[in-house]
Amino acid sequence: MIKLGESTQQAILAVMMYVARSTGTEATQDEIAAALKTYFSLDEITNQISYLRKKPPEPAEAPASEDVLAPRYRFNLAGGRPGNSLARAGYFIEEIGAGIGAIRTHAAATLGKAPSEEEIARSLKSSFILSELKNQIVHARKAAARRPAA
Repeated sequence: MIKLGESTQQAILAVMMYVARSTGTEATQDEIAAALKTYFSLDEITNQISYLRKKPPEPAEAPASEDVLAPRYRFNLAGGRPGNSLARAGYFIEEIGAGIGAIRTHAAATLGKAPSEEEIARSLKSSFILSELKNQIVHARKAAARRPAA
């Protein structure tokens, strides 16, 4: 098990929640890790990082004092798939870390500079990338269902 940075952790949890809302079944960490490492995903995430680097930064708004203590997410650790309870607590399988590392390596080779954790997290949370990762996971699920049992 590994611990990810806060922004990356929130991005992976956003993928889990998006897939659950879209398909009715929460994505496992293994499914997300496999989707992150496909060449198609690596290329699209790298393109998104490039786009976000060119886009002018949005002005940061100072949170109202009452919003500072408000929780951003409420997680039911007992709900969902059993393997994802640890993810909700901030612990991920090593394959997720390998997927993030593959993104960093591919983006560095393509863009000439390795992306920061925040750049990777922002790209993963974009609606286009969330949709593409969901499509990769759905495709993998359908392919697994078509395989004959051994």
